[in-house]
Amino acid sequence: MRLLAQGLLARRRIVLIFLLAILLPALVVGYLSLRAFTERREAIRRLLESHLYVSGESAVRSVEAVLLQHEKEALQPERFSHLLVGAGGGDVRPAPSDTGPDRGLAPVPGTPFLLDDEFLIVVPETGADKPARVSAAEIASDGAFSKLLRQAEAYEYSRKDFSRAAQAYRESTARAATNREKAIALAGLGRCLMATARLDEARRAYEELAGRYGRTQDHAGHYFGLTAAFQIHEIEKRRKARVAGLGVLVGVYRDLHDGAWPVGRPEYDFLMSELESLIEADLEAIEAPELAKAYRALKDLPSPYVGALIFAEFLQSDVVPRIKERAGTTSTRSTPPLQPERLMVRLGDGYRLASYSPLPDFDQQKTYYGGFCWDLESLGADLLSQTLGELSKKTGLTLETIDESRSRSARGDDAAAAGDALSLSFREFPLPWKLRVSQPDLEELEGTARRETLVYGSLLAFIVVLMLLGAALLARDISRESETTRLKTEFVHNISHELKTPLTLIRLYGETLQRKEHLTEEQRRESYEIITKESERLSHLINNVLDSSRIDMGRKEFHFARGSLPEVVLETLDSYRYHLDKKGFQVREEIASDLPEMVFDREAIAGALINLLANAMKFSPDRKDVAVRLFRRGGAAVIQVEDRGIGIAKQDLAGIFKRFYRARDSVVSGTHGSGLGLTLVKHTAEAHGGSVEVESEPGQGSVFSILLPLNRDQGSGLACRQSDSD
Repeated sequence: MRLLAQGLLARRRIVLIFLLAILLPALVVGYLSLRAFTERREAIRRLLESHLYVSGESAVRSVEAVLLQHEKEALQPERFSHLLVGAGGGDVRPAPSDTGPDRGLAPVPGTPFLLDDEFLIVVPETGADKPARVSAAEIASDGAFSKLLRQAEAYEYSRKDFSRAAQAYRESTARAATNREKAIALAGLGRCLMATARLDEARRAYEELAGRYGRTQDHAGHYFGLTAAFQIHEIEKRRKARVAGLGVLVGVYRDLHDGAWPVGRPEYDFLMSELESLIEADLEAIEAPELAKAYRALKDLPSPYVGALIFAEFLQSDVVPRIKERAGTTSTRSTPPLQPERLMVRLGDGYRLASYSPLPDFDQQKTYYGGFCWDLESLGADLLSQTLGELSKKTGLTLETIDESRSRSARGDDAAAAGDALSLSFREFPLPWKLRVSQPDLEELEGTARRETLVYGSLLAFIVVLMLLGAALLARDISRESETTRLKTEFVHNISHELKTPLTLIRLYGETLQRKEHLTEEQRRESYEIITKESERLSHLINNVLDSSRIDMGRKEFHFARGSLPEVVLETLDSYRYHLDKKGFQVREEIASDLPEMVFDREAIAGALINLLANAMKFSPDRKDVAVRLFRRGGAAVIQVEDRGIGIAKQDLAGIFKRFYRARDSVVSGTHGSGLGLTLVKHTAEAHGGSVEVESEPGQGSVFSILLPLNRDQGSGLACRQSDSD
């Protein structure tokens, strides 16, 4: 032990000198080198930073000048005049002609919009901001039309006299003074004619309703033209002309899809859902390939009107209130400001930029606000990218836009330094980006400095890692050597004790036979039996040590031969029963006798079984009950030894088959043994092409199972040398 302690102390001293002589100087040199590189890079950055800032400010002004020019073109009154055409009295309506921009103006990525003096959305025209219901106050309650209409409704709804109701509706049609009154009367007439199965007349009534008064709304705010289309479809269905009715529905579907009917979003979704349901039902019932093809193609296309509805909802909820609020702050002025104003609106995960201004001379009676919602994605990808590319060629700088949320402030609110670049905010336009300005030459110098830092840093790190790895390997070797020395010392101590016990008994009974002349025959036979059994035990211990040595040298031999495994198990139990009985163990045998003959090494299997029995005896101090089983499981024979001993902890299960390994349990530590038994059991099982399984719970006992294949071939020879050492 003294020599061991001296060796450990010497190795620790070597490791300490090794680290201090190499690691510390390497760290100092590396630190000084990295510091020099950093100082040089900072000097270069300070030299060019002022130049970058001045050049960057000039670039920002140039970019905004381009944006201002595009904004001016986008907000020209001419761009809105083609969308609207005067209809007298200052009333405006969407122009039926081309809705694209004027050909003489450059295209601007974005969507225009137009508001009237009450901040209602005129363009895009949708039903999003229309009331859900239309007032019926325009129908005089005491007029002739009103009386006839009430009479017709009484016949229709109360008396269910549809013929007289139809006649009353027809008379009210002649007395109607307005388009809405005529539409109401025609709708009632069509319903009653359908109820009386006068389908041809009903169709003509609904065709007149759709053709003349289709754009008129009923009390609920629904267009009579849409109602007429659904009724005509039902009439054609009753007339067994479903193809014609399907054509009507597909036409209405197309008109809604393209925005011919300015309805609100809920009504649009409801109508489209109803139309799709009816069209799908008709397509299942009839053959109309042309209509089916047109409907499928239309259904797969995105609806431009839905896009307009979404855009109108965005304007109504996020843009118009802010424009109205800003306009309220200038209400005391005689005329609104003509300079464009801008709004940045957050929408979901992104932003929308809206520019707007009043349109002078657009209408003599009302003030209209023309607006333009920029397409920021196209703006950044096309317009800004092209503009920055041209500026980069002129200035020699690298210009690019970056997300504002990722920039870091370096010059108050105006600029942010990002390594070798500056990030500058736009002044006129509240864009969600900043302009990143960098100097290519500076980037090249920075890259060189970074590469040098990376090379020297990597070299230093590699050296440090190598030294630490060497120190770790050295410490591991020392630890392994110490552990090996300890295990060998324990092995010598334990094997000496194991050998001493049978030798003592053999010597004792040998001297008894030698010195006592008047022993009875039974006493002599008992002495001979003890000497024989202890000799076998001693031989087994010595064989374990020799087998372990042969395994290390790769010279362990197994002699395979065909035989009966139950016979070997029973013979081994009989030979070891003396030791079990001597220790007071009860042995339960469950040996299957129907196993076929198989190829195995009799002595090796017997030795493995004895090792398992010896372990069961050692570690069962209280409940001395051992079960030995032999049975078949699938294609393998299983030799199983179960005890009711102290069991094995989970953390020790992985190491019990290693040489010299002994669990840290107090009972195990007080029990002598060579530490080779389970190692030899595992090696024997694997040499036979099998394996060893263990199930154990502390305090409940353990179950060891040796699995041997039944169909192992004997081969051409009787001996097999194990060449791989464990």
